[in-house]
Amino acid sequence: MKRAGLTSSILTLACWCVAAPAHADAPPNAQWRAAETTLFDLVQNGYGIVAVTSVATRSSGLPEDTYILQKTNSVYRCVETRAGESAASHSSAPPRCAELVKPYTR
Repeated sequence: MKRAGLTSSILTLACWCVAAPAHADAPPNAQWRAAETTLFDLVQNGYGIVAVTSVATRSSGLPEDTYILQKTNSVYRCVETRAGESAASHSSAPPRCAELVKPYTR
């Protein structure tokens, strides 16, 4: 796959991720599995940020940033909800990260 095609696929995936509920329990056929890692740890372990989206969450209206990180064939997303729009505002919670996995199919 060409790099441009991969980047396009990742951006499409990132947009889809933003629409997915952030706190819902993942069904067994989900493509994302919650990870006990941090955005910092992923970057320190060689993952690069390949896409970032920022939208207001549907439930609270607060700004939410989704970071897509990739290292070879491994992809993670980390979602951070900010307290407000000002540059001085801090995150209202630590980023939640999830790993892209092959969904379970019957």
